[in-house]
Amino acid sequence: MSTRSYHQGAFTIVVLAVFCGCGGSGGSSGAPVAPILSGGSVPSTAPSATPTARPSSSPSAVPSSSPSATPSPTPTASSVGTITEFGSALSEPAGITAGPDGNLWFTELGGGANTTGQIGRITTAGVVTQFGGSLSAPAEITTGPDGNLWFTEEALNGKIGRITTAGVITEFGGSLLEPAGITTGPDGNLWFTEEGVNSMGIAGSGKIGRITTAGVITEFGGSLLEPQGITAGPDGNLWFTELSNPGTQNSSGVIGRITTAGAISQFGGGGSAVSAGDLITTGPDGNLWFTGSSGSSSFIGRITTVGVITDFGSLTAPYGITAGPDGNLWFTDEGNLSAGSGKIGRITTSGAITEFGSLSNPTQITPGPDGNLWFTETGNGKIGRIVP
Repeated sequence: MSTRSYHQGAFTIVVLAVFCGCGGSGGSSGAPVAPILSGGSVPSTAPSATPTARPSSSPSAVPSSSPSATPSPTPTASSVGTITEFGSALSEPAGITAGPDGNLWFTELGGGANTTGQIGRITTAGVVTQFGGSLSAPAEITTGPDGNLWFTEEALNGKIGRITTAGVITEFGGSLLEPAGITTGPDGNLWFTEEGVNSMGIAGSGKIGRITTAGVITEFGGSLLEPQGITAGPDGNLWFTELSNPGTQNSSGVIGRITTAGAISQFGGGGSAVSAGDLITTGPDGNLWFTGSSGSSSFIGRITTVGVITDFGSLTAPYGITAGPDGNLWFTDEGNLSAGSGKIGRITTSGAITEFGSLSNPTQITPGPDGNLWFTETGNGKIGRIVP
């Protein structure tokens, strides 16, 4: 289990242990702090390459709480790498995505409690509104093909949630084993990962799940080891990361591919560049890009659709990653979990890395409708924006 994954309950991992007690479900967004900007290239390492149904339970509607909103002045940001932060009392914001309504939508884990999670919305002017308040560790979020937002609730008896842009929440499932990543597939369904860690903290029964917009869930696999991020690939398949692969001698992590029919293939493992894969996205170059680590080294990885893996850089703790509007990939580097050690990174498709900022545990990142990148800061309960 990656120390940066969102686990709740008896086997809470380091990140949540650090942040437990942040608590609260404040719905205000404070005035943005003064822009923070730092730069400096991080040389990349020499690349290494390794080729290589069940129906859901009846949905249960969860009424949302009355939204609370506090406007925040729109700051001026005119140079590449300029960072502005919004909010100050959000309860562990984690996943973030651009919504169909022109706003950004994000999840709030809810501190150390399992049932205080929320879904948040922030306008490009910085106005924050929150919904829910009784969700079980909502983690990742994505826009669905039906015009709603879909999210995972990463608990032992996990669920898949749906929220309309008006704030109405409905949950599906109830017996999923820690659903984590989620994305819209090329087949018009939502696809998600299930980490498969049981109540004793033992991994090895991870799955890939599919849910229709009507809430029917089907699962594939069953022996994956903590699959994490998932994204739709340029080849019509879904691609995902695994922390490690129990079928290899070295139990090294792999990058997985699943067709919309449920056929799974794995790449890497057994001494490849990947030891632990976190999140993954499709790049502007037609490849898949992911954050990962191998031993004490963390890096940005690239895998072609035929399975050739190359990794770049020597970073502290990269986690979220997305394609930016400037033709580059942008990622979060959580740092060493101390305040101010986190950064936002940019990597070109040729592997040149630059990092910006001095942040508190930046987690997920997404392109916004305003041409900027937006990210969550789990460590200080804020939403950030960076100019690409």
